[in-house]
Amino acid sequence: MATRTKLVYQDQQELREYTSKVLSINPVTTLPEADQALIKDPTENDHVLITDETIFYVQGGGQPTDTGTITDSKCKHTFEVQSVRHPATGHQILHFGRFNPPTPIPFSVGDEIKQNIDAEKRELYSRLHTAGHVLGFAINQLSREGVLPSLTESKASHYPDSAAVEFGGLIDGKHKAAIQAKTDEFVKSAAKVNIHYWPLEELKKKCTGAEDFVLPDGEELGRVVEMEGMGSYPCGGTHVRDCSLVGKIEVKKISRSKGVSRVSYRVV
Repeated sequence: MATRTKLVYQDQQELREYTSKVLSINPVTTLPEADQALIKDPTENDHVLITDETIFYVQGGGQPTDTGTITDSKCKHTFEVQSVRHPATGHQILHFGRFNPPTPIPFSVGDEIKQNIDAEKRELYSRLHTAGHVLGFAINQLSREGVLPSLTESKASHYPDSAAVEFGGLIDGKHKAAIQAKTDEFVKSAAKVNIHYWPLEELKKKCTGAEDFVLPDGEELGRVVEMEGMGSYPCGGTHVRDCSLVGKIEVKKISRSKGVSRVSYRVV
């Protein structure tokens, strides 16, 4: 059975540099077709690097991939990481990128390499992901208070150009100010953001929107993000330490279509 890549960022979100070891490095064209399709039009210069551990966030859960660089121990060769993805099968994380300058593969299996992620992007993505949860909790709270109708949270996107939370049920545009006020209140609270690992039964009992949640293959515990005093979500994403660190959450627009309300937002 192939070694599983350890997702170091799930427990050490503050890391921006990390040393790990090479498990394999190959041209993207050697991958199965399903994995080659994860990047657009791969060329002979595109490679896929697999390591035993990673601090690069793996795209998914509504959060973009981390980017950055991976260098050898003497910093002579640089692999520019353009995207990081889960494979179609298995648990070895795929770091897609190119050597700069282009060169015959300079890494060997077992080599120690240094990972460096783009810190500015990680900070933005962590703020956006945390902000999406804060906004979701604010809308759920207003629903419980009767300000908003009964709603069912469905999905979210935490990408910079399309950040939004969606709910089954109709939210009238007149409620935008109330949603903004409740969101501001939650941000100002500076509630601590905690990471937990819970059995499925506990997770479903305590988390918002977890009715259909299933544990990842081979896992016995589910990763949970909790905003103290607000609630919890099953979540594999990265987050800031407390809710005040998201900065200002601006509720941009409420749109409605086919019984679904989409509340878009940004952080400033």
